[in-house]
Amino acid sequence: MFKFFIDTADIEYIKTTIQPLLNDLYSSPEEKNRCLGITTNPNAMHKINCTSLESWEKILPRLCETVSDMRGDGDGLVHVQAPNSKMTGEEVLKFAKHIHKFNDGNTKLALKIAPSTLVLKKTKEIQEYMPVNVTGLSDCSTVLSCLSYGVNFASIIPGRMEEVGIHADSHLFFLMKRGNKDKCHVITGSMRTVEGLRKAISYDTLPTIGTRVWDQIKEIDLSNGFEVGSECENDVGMFSTQVDNKSLELSTQFFEQMDSLGEQAFNDFCKLS
Repeated sequence: MFKFFIDTADIEYIKTTIQPLLNDLYSSPEEKNRCLGITTNPNAMHKINCTSLESWEKILPRLCETVSDMRGDGDGLVHVQAPNSKMTGEEVLKFAKHIHKFNDGNTKLALKIAPSTLVLKKTKEIQEYMPVNVTGLSDCSTVLSCLSYGVNFASIIPGRMEEVGIHADSHLFFLMKRGNKDKCHVITGSMRTVEGLRKAISYDTLPTIGTRVWDQIKEIDLSNGFEVGSECENDVGMFSTQVDNKSLELSTQFFEQMDSLGEQAFNDFCKLS
């Protein structure tokens, strides 16, 4: 059984749909730690009608408690995203200082940030409060660049990439060549299908599984391992796969969406003294 994050802030859905599925998959209590936690963003918060900063502050401890109950320990994480991609490094650091306290006293929060150089330079300072996850990435080169700053996670979005005609497999295959995998974790998100999930697993990444895919895997055995697809090796070879404007446009659109949905939380944050 592979390790993964749950990609939804809907606690009711987690308890009624995901937990029963996982209970069937776990062959021993020790395997509960394969669920690494929950990942959220302004879109996930919006879907459960949490748009204000106050509503985020209320739901985050409950999400942490859900992870603590599922895992039976305090080593899981709940990822929360900085509410605006144009925040300065100082603003993101201030947000980390504020938001990291809203946990259950057991499971901790991690902070998702945009791939802004000014924010990435604050990585070590932010990590004094929370692990750092650079999100919304749509090419392998940017992933590797972000990992060079010492962040804990970098999240690429192959589901969205495939929708706009970017050959996500070649990017994931190239990322398998990176070193220091135990400290530089690549997360794969925005999967739309079980096949996309299988690929994410086969390319040695940490997938996030959203409700759309959980609904598809209720009757599928996910306990078996997955083979890495060899067809991409010819596309990549010894060099990086091609990166073009499609990737830049996709990440830009991703953050435009998140900024729009996180607008109220960001405005609330800006009012803090």
